[in-house]
Amino acid sequence: MQHLATSGALHRDESCNELEDCAACLFCGSAEAEAGVEGVEDVFFRADPGSFDLRRCRDCGSLWLAQRPFGARLVKAYSSYHTHTEHNDPVVAPHPLREWLRGAYYRSLFKGIAGPLDRLAGAVIAAVGYDTSGLDKELREVPPPPAKVLDYGCGGGRFFRQLRGLPYQLYGVEYDPHLLSALADEGVEVEDAATIRDDRWDGEFDYITLAHVLEHVPDPDALLRRLFRWLKPGAALYIELPNASACGLAIFGRHWRGLEAPRHFALPTRAALANALERAGFILERQVIDPAARSLLWQESLAAAPEAEHAALRRNMASVPDENEENAELLTVIARRPLR
Repeated sequence: MQHLATSGALHRDESCNELEDCAACLFCGSAEAEAGVEGVEDVFFRADPGSFDLRRCRDCGSLWLAQRPFGARLVKAYSSYHTHTEHNDPVVAPHPLREWLRGAYYRSLFKGIAGPLDRLAGAVIAAVGYDTSGLDKELREVPPPPAKVLDYGCGGGRFFRQLRGLPYQLYGVEYDPHLLSALADEGVEVEDAATIRDDRWDGEFDYITLAHVLEHVPDPDALLRRLFRWLKPGAALYIELPNASACGLAIFGRHWRGLEAPRHFALPTRAALANALERAGFILERQVIDPAARSLLWQESLAAAPEAEHAALRRNMASVPDENEENAELLTVIARRPLR
């Protein structure tokens, strides 16, 4: 990924192995901070050998990297990242029946395009009690087709493949230049985030998705303002990113999967994200809690922690409250551009 812009109070020292100091919260601009999480290492992708500290904003509660990589070090941090490598992985062809059922289920959700077989498949899936939460999650609350949809930070194009066969106009913006041509070969119009201008689109999109992107950028406010401009009045933005107030962070500390230093520059609390959306002009419409997120993130966090700590961590895992909008592992929200 590349920097969209530089914001906050920064000190960049080329002699310091391509790390820059960041003295202010990326989500509210406050320099009032306290120690957040210290000694976070890249245990999940092992692309950066450093140890990183995160500050906790005293005003909004967000976390941000006290020092973050730039230049070649930032590029290297993504060298083994899943969005960079997934197009190089061997492609396993899906079973034709499973692929048809997936498409039929998706079509059954949209009355305008569902045929008789689609409706039958949807009814059968519901009757047998099949858990469709994973399939529903992949759709990212997308509105019914036809619609003009943008995935900002589209990675290897997984979201686009979920919508294949549905009558959407699909567009992407991606940071990783290695992925641009591969996505274009799949028939998706993709722009380079490093060169795209704020006036590239003006009120054109019915829906924009921003899934696990906002935590990677140095100026979240600027990106939200950009996306607000690109949406039609009344259209919606889907956002998902880790929550700085997640129960998992309280349990696992520096081993929590959501931290992922040094690629995650900052994580907001729910209130901080809501305020950032409001500053950009959005109305926060609703929040969705993914029932599978806690289990998945905790499993990876536990695996990253020293084995000697597992017994204590498991006891803590068993004693936490149920997920709610404030302590959810992920902040998954729908925000809307007002009609006026």
